[in-house]
Amino acid sequence: MARNRNLAIFLFTIIPTGLLSRLFGHIARIPLPGIVLNPVIRWYSKKFGVNTGEILLPEGSFRTLDAFFTRQLRDGARPVDNDPRSIVSPVDARVDMFGDIGDATILQAKGVDYSLKDLIPSGFHRHFIAGSFLTLYLSPGDYHRIHSPVSGDIAGYFAVPGRLLTVQDYMVRGYRGLFAKNERLISYIRTSRGMVAVCKIGAMNVGRITLSYSNVVTNCTFRKKEERLYPEGSMPRIEKGGELGIFHLGSTVILLFPKNAARFEKLMPGTKVVMGQKIAAFIP
Repeated sequence: MARNRNLAIFLFTIIPTGLLSRLFGHIARIPLPGIVLNPVIRWYSKKFGVNTGEILLPEGSFRTLDAFFTRQLRDGARPVDNDPRSIVSPVDARVDMFGDIGDATILQAKGVDYSLKDLIPSGFHRHFIAGSFLTLYLSPGDYHRIHSPVSGDIAGYFAVPGRLLTVQDYMVRGYRGLFAKNERLISYIRTSRGMVAVCKIGAMNVGRITLSYSNVVTNCTFRKKEERLYPEGSMPRIEKGGELGIFHLGSTVILLFPKNAARFEKLMPGTKVVMGQKIAAFIP
């Protein structure tokens, strides 16, 4: 079993996952006739357990696979917890790991960690030293829009080019520093309890990650590291549950909180959460 896992990891490190993912993204954005696309969407929904009853647009309305992947939901499908102190899940996802950021390192899996500074390769990482983190994994059938877990002001973003390795379980358990090596798009949100970071991690076949408050797009042929911090008075306001961005398929979100700022609910790894559900609370 370990030999097969190591072989799979090795193969993923040598194949051109970035090129393949861009190709998949281009294909997903090609308009297709309903006679072709609709059976594919029905098959996909059945295979991955998509709840088609909560989708905003009626069946047959999508013209591309990407439009289906990035679908919107009906009003009221994801009520947002309204406790002023609550922190909500930004996505529909599975809880993978959570806990303290000890010695500026984050736990990726049991016995496997990575550096906070590698995840956020700028001085901004200092906001989260000795803080806490939560890792959420989106499956292919999950709702792919990413929302704010808190209310606050968007202080900026950081687009970090990187690999596009798969984030399947065997890779998370066996490839050290996976999330800090993959491409990522990080939103900084200023709250009354300090900064909160929403780290959107790219992966193989995630054609793009886009932001809802900026025209930044990941997984381009020519991309560069870009950190933009908005000046005081120009920070976009976002309310808890407001849309931050979109995965153009699925991947992973990592939430970061400052020291002594947040207390998690009684979560268990493997637990399924939905966008708007309370997952933590700010400590008074």
